[in-house]
Amino acid sequence: MIDSKDYECIQKCFELARNGRGLVSPNPLVGAVIVKDGEIISEGYHKKYGGNHAEVEAINATEQDLTDATLYCNLEPCCHTDKQTPPCVPLIIKSGIKRVVFSNLDPNPSVNGRGVLQLTTAGIEVTSGVFADIGEKLNRFYFKTIRKKIPYTTVKIAQSKDGMINSLSPQRTKITSDNADIFVHHQRSIFDAVLVGANTINVDNPKLTVRKVEGRNPIRVVLDGMLTSNINANVYNDEWRNQTWVFTSKTADDAKKEMLRHRDVKIIEMFSDSHGKLDIGVVMRLLYSKKISSVFVEGGADIFSQFVRKDLIDEMIILEAPIILGEGIKAFEGEIPENLKLESIEALPPDEKRIYKRIE
Repeated sequence: MIDSKDYECIQKCFELARNGRGLVSPNPLVGAVIVKDGEIISEGYHKKYGGNHAEVEAINATEQDLTDATLYCNLEPCCHTDKQTPPCVPLIIKSGIKRVVFSNLDPNPSVNGRGVLQLTTAGIEVTSGVFADIGEKLNRFYFKTIRKKIPYTTVKIAQSKDGMINSLSPQRTKITSDNADIFVHHQRSIFDAVLVGANTINVDNPKLTVRKVEGRNPIRVVLDGMLTSNINANVYNDEWRNQTWVFTSKTADDAKKEMLRHRDVKIIEMFSDSHGKLDIGVVMRLLYSKKISSVFVEGGADIFSQFVRKDLIDEMIILEAPIILGEGIKAFEGEIPENLKLESIEALPPDEKRIYKRIE
């Protein structure tokens, strides 16, 4: 039976788990709390990829006797050995914990229900499904990659009130405010990769790093089928250039490829059509194969349009400024896809943030 203490402790697990954002991918975000005699005696979270899991952190963080204690975590404890760290379930059983409460079953086929079976076989009471919807949202990157074998994709569009992302001039048009910039930098810090096209590199010359909040920099992915982007761009020359990955055609300029490789930029060659256009679906599958679980798409119009056409968008964030450009470039032709439903509207003064989520 689920009681108020269960809800309270699972909420604490979510808070702890969020400390691992941007650090544990492709693993899930997990927090753990141990309660004995009605009091929290220990807690932990998964801090980095390859490090101890949350349950292990919590058990190791206390010297108290855990006999008859309750362990809370937001994901089913793992039981498989095909990973870098030992499974959590044997340690839980050995510890003397009598009850385990969690939010979501782990969709990983190596775990999915097997952790529960091992725990119950050992005589431990298991309660699942506590705040399952919140747990699903928290680990949406992990769940998407496990289930679909492709990264979770969020498209971010900064536009004017009349729907333009840039003026007709081949120069950068600053549209949204500092508050919007802070939000975008936070998003970069929690996504594995940020993705743009060659035109965005040439027009905006973005850094695509995290500067306005605390956090780690994402991998910077540039889609450039014919290698037309400016070789003097920030992403190819700054101190983070070894975190820039360029997807390009096998037939693109070999000398330019070598020049970028010499700067420690990663070149990923793939087949293209006769115009040098890359298949965005293939790009996403390649990113998944390289352990990229989440992609934050920042531009431009051609890239946005490809993601819309290929139906690869899990989330669309529109940052709209209270300005009118009159003439300019739209993010993509047509309306927002029907399978993206408005989830929230929030002010980022003077701008407005609208979030659309995919409905399966």
